[in-house]
This record gives sequence, structure tokens and C-alpha cells, in this order.
Amino acid sequence: MPITLDGSSLTIEKLVAIARFNEKVELAPAALERIKVCRAMLEEKLAAKEIMYGTNTGIGEFSEKILSDEEVKEFQKYLIYNHAAGIGDPAPVEQVRGALAGRINVHAHGNSGCRPE
Repeated sequence: MPITLDGSSLTIEKLVAIARFNEKVELAPAALERIKVCRAMLEEKLAAKEIMYGTNTGIGEFSEKILSDEEVKEFQKYLIYNHAAGIGDPAPVEQVRGALAGRINVHAHGNSGCRPE
């Protein structure tokens, strides 16, 4: 039976089972709905040209720069690229599985504005 990530019930034991023992994972339907609702709200705010730091503005010293729709797409892509760095060998699979399960669990709260896919 898969471990259900819902944003509130992930325990150390479940995380270890996911990371070390390859337990299957599923997203709780309620979590998926929260993610969809938050994403829809974000899309509405973007369509209304509401200013949101780091979403349609620059960051840091460029926080006063309002981005065009095309710049938003490029900015979001390059923001990820600029944070993609590593040193040494790739992390072991169990560390990666644990980290991804933790990230999914955080997004399951439905507060990040991420896309469901």
C-alpha cells in the first residue's frame, strides 16, 4: 500500500520507508485539490497584473523591476537554472528519494502556487 503524502502526516518512519525501502508514494486527493486551488489563485493574480515578489518581479536588488509576461516565463526558468548546482558525485538514490518526498509533502499544503504536474 503506498504512503500517502498529505502535507501533515509524514513521519520519520514513513520517510525512511520511502527513501530506503522504495515504498510507493501517492498524493492525497485533498492535497491535490489544495494545490490546484492555490495555483488557480496565482494564475488569477498574474492575469490581473497583481505585483508579487519573485513571481512577476525580480528578486533582491531587482525587486522593484516589474516583469512582462514573457519575462516572467524566462525569469522562472532561469531562477531554477541558477539554483541548479552541485559538487562531487551525485547524491545516493535514498537521499534523493527522501528529499523529493519532503518537497512533495511541503507542496501538499497547497500554499506554494506550484503546478499539480
